[in-house]
Amino acid sequence: YVYKIWNCSVRNPFLTDQLYHFKYPLDVNLMDQAAKAFLGEHDFSAFCSSGSSVQDHVRRITQADVTREGNIVLFSVTGNGFLYNMVRIIAGTLVEVGRGAFAPSEVKEMLEQKERGRAGATAPPQGLVLLGIVYDGQADTERGQIQKDTDSSRMREDADGR
Repeated sequence: YVYKIWNCSVRNPFLTDQLYHFKYPLDVNLMDQAAKAFLGEHDFSAFCSSGSSVQDHVRRITQADVTREGNIVLFSVTGNGFLYNMVRIIAGTLVEVGRGAFAPSEVKEMLEQKERGRAGATAPPQGLVLLGIVYDGQADTERGQIQKDTDSSRMREDADGR
């Protein structure tokens, strides 16, 4: 996943539906430092929407970075699975770190305490992009790129008349 934030005092009308607009300054270095706390295997109960029916909140995060490209702040994350709204809650928490409401060290405490109310707000859906999915070590970044199902392959062959 990548979560994109338009970090500028002036809203960009061309990106309103694609990026979360946050008009106050963000410290990307603090956000990136806080993002590193998510690396590894953790119980992400504090970063899952309350009322979720999922029993197991343990997930492994293998990459978490925050960078800036001009007025756009990018939070990118890779893992073995994600809970409902997990990336958006992490993004909301990182915004709170970036604006100075939380210290980066508090993110580790949030993970340990496993309380949803302790983490930041759920960031809006604008800005969230699923970049790709990896199955058995192979990336599926385009629809239908991986075809391991022999029945699906056979159906394609029949449709092509072969």
